[in-house]
Amino acid sequence: MEEGPYKYIRDGNGKVIRVIRIGTRKSQLARIQTDSVADKLKELYPDIHLDLICANVMT
Repeated sequence: MEEGPYKYIRDGNGKVIRVIRIGTRKSQLARIQTDSVADKLKELYPDIHLDLICANVMT
């Protein structure tokens, strides 16, 4: 069973890649903030794959 904010997958060459899931709201501000964090993560860890998950939140 897969749990947590990350998982591991294999690319076409058999290389193991770490995938990190980032959850966010669909609002413009939330996406800007999430994209900023995702960009920084990719800068620090270029070998990871990020999986952005957008959710509808109703109050």
